[in-house]
Amino acid sequence: MATIRKRNGKWSVQVRRKGHNTVTRSFIEHSAAKSFARRVELAMEDETWVDKTTKRAGQIDKIIDNLIHRYERFNIEIAVPKMGQLNQIKNYFQDASIHNLTKNDILDFAMERSKVIGPSTLQAQMYYLKQAVDYSEISLQHPTVVDQAIRELRTLKLIAGSERRERRLEGDEYERLLDASGKHWIGNAIEIAVTSAMRQGEIHELTWEDIDLERGIIQANRKDIKAIGGKSKQKIPFVEGVREALLRASNGTERTGRLFNVAKAASISDRFARLTKKVGIDGLRFHDLRHEAISRMFERGMKVEQVRVVTGHRTLDQLSRYVNLRPEDLVGL
Repeated sequence: MATIRKRNGKWSVQVRRKGHNTVTRSFIEHSAAKSFARRVELAMEDETWVDKTTKRAGQIDKIIDNLIHRYERFNIEIAVPKMGQLNQIKNYFQDASIHNLTKNDILDFAMERSKVIGPSTLQAQMYYLKQAVDYSEISLQHPTVVDQAIRELRTLKLIAGSERRERRLEGDEYERLLDASGKHWIGNAIEIAVTSAMRQGEIHELTWEDIDLERGIIQANRKDIKAIGGKSKQKIPFVEGVREALLRASNGTERTGRLFNVAKAASISDRFARLTKKVGIDGLRFHDLRHEAISRMFERGMKVEQVRVVTGHRTLDQLSRYVNLRPEDLVGL
């Protein structure tokens, strides 16, 4: 409940709500007082209010929680890798206050993480921390210590953009992977990735209701920076081998629900990693199969615009990162 009274020439606002400290603020204009009271009441109601007078409000784990809540309140799914990175930040800085955070604290965190992750992943984690701080509604001096740490890490080349990968299936690796997978679902996931160029997350979310075998179309949730939530439904046409891979995935069972009944998208890459280790294949990731699929499309003679319809890339520059043609396959063209 909010009360607004005029005292000593100013409008005094007092907002009370169970579970929150009383918030008091003064304004010269009555309209500003009303606007503030309304914002605080709404924020307290949906649990997004940050009380800057409490110690808890300045704790980094609380700031991360508030960032996560910003997505959840609009039913925007946070990608599994990002959620994992945010939780790692929370765990490392548990009970630490943002007001006491120094550049060296962040550099120490970066040093620990660099022991187990690469420069591109570390860069992403640094920017997730920066995003949380920027959205925290807590006033800090600018540039913040996070910005300073990021600049130093970039100067030292300890963080960088994602590296361009050129790994493709070699020799009989494809056959060895399928043979070793036996009747396990990972073999079907590999086939679908190599024929359709679908991402791991798209394959994980795929249901039989998304697949129109008669028309040869898949309706998939794909990345879309212009869409609310960062994803939109897009049509993927069947190209060579897709129909057969999907039918093998059904294995004669009723075609309803998810193609692969696994809890998390990361389960696909985890199982793939175990499979490659089993057959002695080094340096191959599940996402490399998307590179393989796109390169095969060009090798079959598909045109750029045709491939873009299949892959969902908006620009040629985005698409080109996935094309890894072998020089030996171009001899004589």
